[in-house]
Amino acid sequence: MSPIYVSTACLSGQEPLQVRLSRFFASGFQNVELGASVSVTPESLDSLPSFGGNFLVHNYFPPPEDSFVLNLASRDKTIRKRSGDLIRQALTLCAEIGAPFYSLHGGFITDPTGFGSHSFVFPLPESANERNLAMTRFITEIQIILEYARSLGVDILVENNVCDLSLVDRLLFVEAQDFLTLKRDLSTTHLGILLDTGHLNVSAHTLGFDRMEFVAQIAPYVRALHVHDNNGLADEHRQIQPDSWVLDVLRCPEFAGLPIVLESKFSVFPELLKHVRWLEQELNNKPLA
Repeated sequence: MSPIYVSTACLSGQEPLQVRLSRFFASGFQNVELGASVSVTPESLDSLPSFGGNFLVHNYFPPPEDSFVLNLASRDKTIRKRSGDLIRQALTLCAEIGAPFYSLHGGFITDPTGFGSHSFVFPLPESANERNLAMTRFITEIQIILEYARSLGVDILVENNVCDLSLVDRLLFVEAQDFLTLKRDLSTTHLGILLDTGHLNVSAHTLGFDRMEFVAQIAPYVRALHVHDNNGLADEHRQIQPDSWVLDVLRCPEFAGLPIVLESKFSVFPELLKHVRWLEQELNNKPLA
């Protein structure tokens, strides 16, 4: 059975990292993804080994003192440098706590100018060629960072972005072709894909492509999954329902044994605990197709 990880972002609100982890581990969770919705101090990072569980590190973690939007494809050299520095810090943390990989969002063609109801607000590219230039920048930066990751024995996973109607033509890694291009140009086994089901559902609805065809195209390179659902219009981080298409994805034979990271939102802790136990039973009782 695939190990199920719980993201720190599953619970509403913000609380100290140590408090959230204490609640998780006291309830029997042994696998946790370190991400959003927690405040972090150097002391809380030092305390991670004391919990004795298994950790993954995702995107904007540990968060920097001065916030910015991580974007390895940015036209701004300063943003690319800050993004690379944050990622190296995250990779170092992965090595220290035994996390097998670090995952990050795919790059953005333009840099955001604000935040909307569910996502950042991006301006349109100035020209049609901006997409190709952004992809080249992203691949160049990832290639450099991969050298550091390899030296630590940590892999890097790139996550598919979420594209609603307001984000069309502003993001990389929304459709399968960008991932195929990335793997063609950087064929190392130290680079894989984090498949996010919620992001995929919105992007497929917006752009009119088939979700399962996308899954089939990138399946050979998927190394972990982010699991949540939505109405196809916005990245709502809903809970998985018994009739959800997401369960079909999780039962794909190619994904057997891969880490599953729950990213659904829960208002209270007992709901999260109940959902994890249900998902464990659902995947354990129904064999892979």
